[in-house]
Amino acid sequence: MTDQNSAAVDQNSTTEMQYRPDEVQREFDIKSAQYYERLKFLGIKAHKDEKGKAYLDQSQFDRMKRLDQHIRETGEMDGSIDSEGGELAPVNPTNLAAVEGSDLAEPIPAVEEPTIENGLGKQIFRAAAELKASELAMIPQVVREVANRMTKDDLPEDLKAQVERTEEATRPNFHPSAIADKLLDQMRQSRQTAA
Repeated sequence: MTDQNSAAVDQNSTTEMQYRPDEVQREFDIKSAQYYERLKFLGIKAHKDEKGKAYLDQSQFDRMKRLDQHIRETGEMDGSIDSEGGELAPVNPTNLAAVEGSDLAEPIPAVEEPTIENGLGKQIFRAAAELKASELAMIPQVVREVANRMTKDDLPEDLKAQVERTEEATRPNFHPSAIADKLLDQMRQSRQTAA
């Protein structure tokens, strides 16, 4: 912690370290909610300076440090030992922001887990289904419009070759002399029947 954040408790006494909430959060790489959860878990009431800003003293910070170490080793707060040597009780997460001395203006609401029973699960499922339906309806329309605007020259080479093979196979045999002979035969027959 920086000297700038330490303040004298009494001008004639030794300097007491003051650990501000944002400094503690950075030190332990935690968010604000986790900071207040840990205060509540440890039963720590933050001090206030002459400007009314919250801070932890050295012993409180040391307890937070031990708890952080325990969490990093075990992945949980339960079972950690506080400075008095007693096992700490689990925290009730529904009222984390009610920690005395917190800088939060209002409590953090408990987040309701989505279930079918509370309707939140149905709302999430419905929103997801509507999103998927719009994607499924949109993609074929866009594909159709792109296809409508393409020419044979826009096609990849393999598909262009496929189209050309199909055109060649379905194109009628065009022989001018055969058509001329056929037309003349028809005219000659019609004259003979008329005579």
